Amino acid sequence: MKNLAIATVLGLAASTLPLGCGPSSSLPPEEQVKILKGDVESTIETCKSKYPSNAGEFKKAYAYAVYPSVGKGGLIVGGFQGKGLVYEGGALVARSEIGGGTVGAQIGGQSFSEVLFFKDKASFEKFKRGETAFQAGGSATAGTASASAANDYKDGVMVLTFGGGGLMLEGVIGGQTFSYEPIK
Repeated sequence: MKNLAIATVLGLAASTLPLGCGPSSSLPPEEQVKILKGDVESTIETCKSKYPSNAGEFKKAYAYAVYPSVGKGGLIVGGFQGKGLVYEGGALVARSEIGGGTVGAQIGGQSFSEVLFFKDKASFEKFKRGETAFQAGGSATAGTASASAANDYKDGVMVLTFGGGGLMLEGVIGGQTFSYEPIK
């Protein structure tokens, strides 16, 4: 029974690891945006209900990025990846991918949604240039994940994560990278 549990966790972790850093879809960018829009709108509504005190940020923030589903997995070394859309002044301006890696004590896999708010033009310009934000942290997730605790601006950016599910235990250091592909 113990071996079956270990094999299940390892399989889950391996199945959620990103397979590559480039676009994984053969669909044209316009079709990808159409598909993502519905998921993004649903994620925005979920975010507003999970964080009612931050719901107004969708109108107040200079810009925001929404990643409806970020897959994450790891066994000592891990990775995560997801696709999203970026809005400036409430208007859709770009497609984006989030990705990164972690190293440390970790095992399992999970999925979650992430929303980034940019307080001003300067913080948004850093995002558009693809600057990497390093992070360190720990978490434990079993079943459906709850909302993250930190929900305030730091260096002009507020990050909200929520939802998803899986089985993940981690104490890691790693980094996130973001792409920015303007929509024509």
